[in-house]
Amino acid sequence: MATAAPADRCLARERFPKLAGLIGYLDGLTARADLSVLSRLLEEAKVTRADLLPACVFGVNGYRRNTISEGKWYELLCLCWRSGHVTPIHDHRGVSCAFKVIEGTGTEIRFEVTASGLVCPCGTAAMSAGYICAAQDEAIHQVANMQGAGQDLITLHIYSPPIAKMHTYRFATSEGAESCGKYDG
Repeated sequence: MATAAPADRCLARERFPKLAGLIGYLDGLTARADLSVLSRLLEEAKVTRADLLPACVFGVNGYRRNTISEGKWYELLCLCWRSGHVTPIHDHRGVSCAFKVIEGTGTEIRFEVTASGLVCPCGTAAMSAGYICAAQDEAIHQVANMQGAGQDLITLHIYSPPIAKMHTYRFATSEGAESCGKYDG
């Protein structure tokens, strides 16, 4: 991953002035950020869709990750979701992840690994504007915009260090079931 040059990070502070303090803190990281600090910083960040407008770009077939600023020890992103957009079921091995809902209502589905090795839902949270979600390491979840058509979800995410590759899971799927011919698909 290419690390943003200092001039690029200064430009990010100019483009997103309400995030200047947060970006300044993130630029000073010399190791993985503490999850509770990231949560507190997001709580203090008073931003709206208008404040993030240069980074509010939506994908067609799925949610879109838009980089606001990045460095060796972090990436700060604006994620934009249309109705029906959803992440894979994933964890955050080796990464502190905290995000804040800026606009809309998202849904977080939490999972746990069962004795069989399959993942099973163990809780959900409706995430309205201002909601902070914080996860790291083995915490398994899925995030979705389950609102009706035309209702966007915008979230502000911090990953520390940046995600190299997410570890994903499939929900309750076994391989080679003998009755596969009885199901569609």
